[in-house]
Amino acid sequence: MKAAFIGCGSLRLLPIFRGIFHECPEIFRNGEIRLIDLKLDRAEAVARLIAACPEYQNVQCKVVATTNMDEGLTGIDVLYLTMAAQREPTETLAKFLAYEYGYFSSDQLSVNGAFLSLRLGGLILDIAKKLEKLSPKALMLIFPNPVAVYSCMVNRFTKIKALGICGGFGNHRWDLGRLCFGKDGFDPNWNVVAAGVNHLSFILRGEYKGEDLYSSLLPRTLTDSWKPMEFNNTGIAKEMMEMAISDLYNMYRKYNTLVFSTEYDGLAHISIGNSEKILKKYDGSRDAFDVKNARANELARIEKRFAEFIDLSKNPEKVQWDLPRRENPYCGRDITDISIPILKAVAGIEKMRIVASHPNYGVVEGLPEGAAAEYTMDIFKDTITPVENQYIPSPFRGLIASLSEFQTLIAEALANRDPRIFAAALDAYPVHRFETKRKEFFRKMFDLYTDVDPLWSKAMDYLY
Repeated sequence: MKAAFIGCGSLRLLPIFRGIFHECPEIFRNGEIRLIDLKLDRAEAVARLIAACPEYQNVQCKVVATTNMDEGLTGIDVLYLTMAAQREPTETLAKFLAYEYGYFSSDQLSVNGAFLSLRLGGLILDIAKKLEKLSPKALMLIFPNPVAVYSCMVNRFTKIKALGICGGFGNHRWDLGRLCFGKDGFDPNWNVVAAGVNHLSFILRGEYKGEDLYSSLLPRTLTDSWKPMEFNNTGIAKEMMEMAISDLYNMYRKYNTLVFSTEYDGLAHISIGNSEKILKKYDGSRDAFDVKNARANELARIEKRFAEFIDLSKNPEKVQWDLPRRENPYCGRDITDISIPILKAVAGIEKMRIVASHPNYGVVEGLPEGAAAEYTMDIFKDTITPVENQYIPSPFRGLIASLSEFQTLIAEALANRDPRIFAAALDAYPVHRFETKRKEFFRKMFDLYTDVDPLWSKAMDYLY
């Protein structure tokens, strides 16, 4: 396989490469990895550590670092995007603004996520159009949020096949064990079908080691006497884990369903638990935020991390390769990432079942054709086959339809560079929809996002 990675200076990639080489070395054996980044020293650091990691000996593939986009995208099978769009002080100020007006803030399923998409949307579309010419049959894997928006945009407005992939894919393989057995660990034995929108999909059916989820396992384990497990973490991490597991229990008991992944910008829409209170606590206070120096401090932190990483790449003998990722975030092996089953399937090694963002082409009952959605699919080589009988559980159909419309309209606005459609997207967001303060909130968001194309601020002319 030949695969290109844009934004490959990302510090999350080396652990994933180690996981791929460990789990399925034949994916890249005799193949090629192309690391594309404007910061060549960062890409070269990743390349050096790939070659130095112990799992690479099983692969021995070609690894190239480059700044040349055309060379990197020519003749590839897969393109993986991982690019950062967040900027300080904008993002933190936007969080405080959202909380002030009663909205949840995130980089995905929120108004804040919509504004964030204005930074990368045009670039991702341009990359997809370049890919049409250089590698028209390549699969694009989109990791930066909002993934549902970008995957909808690329699939509908180019000839490229794209999947929005999310770290949340692995969450249920942690959360369900914590919920049902009180065990805190990743378990690949969970087999579920889920549908909805990214960060708010619902487990429709599933099984664990042959036991059916809804008819047997959940009734057996989630009884009146159920109590959340004790976590070894401390502080806010412990509080958030406890809250997530309690939310899942309460949701099952009330609605007889479970969310697929416990990201809080999803759960906040169904008002379970105290997620907003916890996240406000986690984000800190406006008074403590150093607006004047925020950007400089952010850049300094980023440069420090990359300097450490680059220095480590020049001295790979210092790497403690056996340490788990939580103790070795730069280099620890990650076998949980969704890209592993996808690449295994695309390479023709094994048919794999995943949950990813892709437009709804008659798959999820009740959602319009071409709408932004997340659902379960089987992948093998160049074929994506959605699993049958996917729908939204009845208590949540209206909410998910509205959130899907919101993200679909953002995708259409980005593809057409049309502020009128972006205004329609903001208007479709189903929180405080009929309150006059919405327009004031949107205007202040545009005042914060001064670095995006001024074209988009014209959306205010179409909001009433």
